[in-house]
Amino acid sequence: MPNLSIELLKPHTHAGKRLAVGDRLDLNDASARWLIAQGTAKAATPATDSIPTRRDATSGVSTTAATQGD
Repeated sequence: MPNLSIELLKPHTHAGKRLAVGDRLDLNDASARWLIAQGTAKAATPATDSIPTRRDATSGVSTTAATQGD
């Protein structure tokens, strides 16, 4: 049975662990759809954590902020 990634919209306890709003789970299709139907979760969108931001690697200053005012 395929897994579905969900993102919690409400606090939820899964396998004895308390999870917060925004936490993500990979569940079997039936369990994921049940939580979605209850309004506890939504289908998760792909994580954007790996998208690099435009920051100077050494100073942490935005490249646009560093050049403004010249």
